[in-house]
Amino acid sequence: MNRINAPSQDWQPELRALRYFLCVAEEKNMTRASKRLRIAQPALSRQIARLEAELGVPVFHRTARGMEVTEAGEILQRRAYAIMAQVAQAHHDVTAHADRPRGVVVVGMPPTPGEFIAPPLLARMKSQYPEIELRFIEGFSRELETRLARGEIGLAVMHDAPVQDDIVISELLVEHLYVIGPCGSLDRPEYSLREAVALPLVMPSRPNYLRILVDKHADAIGAELNIVQRVDGVWHLKSLVRHGHGFTILTYGGVLSEVQSGTLEARPITDPRIDWTLCVATKADQRRKKAIQVVEAVTKDIVNDLVRRKIWR
Repeated sequence: MNRINAPSQDWQPELRALRYFLCVAEEKNMTRASKRLRIAQPALSRQIARLEAELGVPVFHRTARGMEVTEAGEILQRRAYAIMAQVAQAHHDVTAHADRPRGVVVVGMPPTPGEFIAPPLLARMKSQYPEIELRFIEGFSRELETRLARGEIGLAVMHDAPVQDDIVISELLVEHLYVIGPCGSLDRPEYSLREAVALPLVMPSRPNYLRILVDKHADAIGAELNIVQRVDGVWHLKSLVRHGHGFTILTYGGVLSEVQSGTLEARPITDPRIDWTLCVATKADQRRKKAIQVVEAVTKDIVNDLVRRKIWR
């Protein structure tokens, strides 16, 4: 990679420069980025050129089709997103000391719990705590664990939260694993684990937490999963099962919408029953913040209400 000039050893970029860089990286076009940022294109070009000069490496490939990030640009893009998240969290940390809960709370959730928690959570915040701004990040538990540790999210709803001194965990509910199949395909009220893993399964790859959990219990009884298709994405997984490409193993909450609409059905796995704990996790130094406490309390209330109404089990 050709250097533009000698990089600064004490780089202290303006946040504005990083915001400009991220906009160009997302738009892949200087003209569109300048319109989105509402600044003149020559001024934006100068900012990007200055950024590259400070770094000593190009962060964009200029092509006839537009702007593509270089390898160095990809690294900067990841770091810049993390920096912006830290700035938002810093704003929250400062404003959260006010008497009335306020500030930004970044909430991380897996796709399926988030489908049922996020809408009522946002509605409650708007109605009861309008000075709290929620920002949602979707991700699976392993990703959320990493982002929580980095301080990029303030509160995470996740399965099997890490047991660490700086992470505070509060249980939401204990879910159980179910056999999932197309509507009308399951002819028993329940399935043993040995029977479940013998079905033609559509499952995620390791190191997915769910896959590791199922493998662990299957190994304990000397059984092997009959996997006919691997897919790393819950929506693709459910779609393949819905269209008859096999069965899968998920929590009941993972297919709640599909069971209610009649496109999938679920039967509990017994002998042994497999528990999977859904938790809410925060960093210990964030737990004392009023806004974090409010969001956690409302999240628990929403989940408890779903369980009480036997919608979530």
